[in-house]
Amino acid sequence: MSSKVKIEFEGFDEILNRLSKLNGDTIKTTEKALKDSQKHINEKLHKEMKKHKLTGATEKSIVEEQKVRWFGTEAEIDIGFDISEGGLASIFLMHGTKGTPRHAPTKQDKKLFSALYGSETRKEIQKIQEDIFYEEIRRLDK
Repeated sequence: MSSKVKIEFEGFDEILNRLSKLNGDTIKTTEKALKDSQKHINEKLHKEMKKHKLTGATEKSIVEEQKVRWFGTEAEIDIGFDISEGGLASIFLMHGTKGTPRHAPTKQDKKLFSALYGSETRKEIQKIQEDIFYEEIRRLDK
């Protein structure tokens, strides 16, 4: 089980309409934006996982180069850790444990959480996605 990222930035509908009017490939542009979003998150996750390298199994479970899945006109791509492929430890790293003994996540572990779910990461992803769409519009609008 992993998380997902979608195209989510203000004014997306207008940008998509503008791209369509320029005969742009909205599917290809959307897929590039999602794949680049995943790549950005993965770079952050790999950086934070270097601090937790015991066996390397958790870092190897980072979801890499997934295909974009389409549900009608909406698209998404997996991000984060694949629990079935060794990513279970990521849950305990990011959230701590609630059993006995109880361990709260450390500051270092909170950075791992932020790399995947943090508001800074969300803003960076929105910027990446916007830039890809605007770049395609500029290319076609010449």
